[in-house]
Amino acid sequence: METEMSIANDCTLEKVASDYAPIIDDAVGAYRRNLDKLLLSIRLMGSVPRGEAKIGVSDIDFVALTSMNAEADHRSMLEAECKRLTAKYPCVGRVDLEIEIKGRVTAARDFIFRSDSICVWGDDTYIKTDTKMSNIALAKLVTPDFDKLLSGYRQRLKNPIQAEELGQLCRSAGKDVLKCFRRFLIMKLALYKRGPIDIHDQLVSYFPQETDTFDRLLSIHEQPIQKREDLLDVLKSCAESFKRMEKASV
Repeated sequence: METEMSIANDCTLEKVASDYAPIIDDAVGAYRRNLDKLLLSIRLMGSVPRGEAKIGVSDIDFVALTSMNAEADHRSMLEAECKRLTAKYPCVGRVDLEIEIKGRVTAARDFIFRSDSICVWGDDTYIKTDTKMSNIALAKLVTPDFDKLLSGYRQRLKNPIQAEELGQLCRSAGKDVLKCFRRFLIMKLALYKRGPIDIHDQLVSYFPQETDTFDRLLSIHEQPIQKREDLLDVLKSCAESFKRMEKASV
């Protein structure tokens, strides 16, 4: 059933925990050094400005809006900055420094900017207001392609993988696959949560028969597993659960 939904932007600077303030300053400095005159503004997204970040687990995600495409060497230098900042600040799982060209932002990223981010440097062109759309449109906009997502993870796990990369893969898989399952909450119940913990809790409440799969996804997001075979087993369980839920929703 199609239902109109209203999605509020709950992000504020006041909700950013003191542990993360030095990272913001450091990230802004990294962008300004590497992008210089291309840089228009910097946004902080997700659990940190929502006040929901978990120390030592949650990533901190920045996006720079630029006037034109950054060259390869700019992006390479920013990737090096990501590694430096991640190593410097153990209170986060990873520091992400992304780039988007102003005026060429996808609909999905534009929605995130409007509903789940704040400006931390430069001109804020996104007015903070509720975003209204149908549950069908929202599900389409924010749900990753489940089959493509799992295929990508399996491809990366075909060969031996270093512990650090496996850990990052676990964290992202746990969060991204939970977002795939969130589609059932949006479509059936017009419920929308952003963080992995909140998504997990809602899924367990409304689809308790698949609790084991949801628990495993949250677990690998918070405490990455050590063996690639174990992650492959989690992905297999997810595929089976997703198929059952799709069949039940027909």
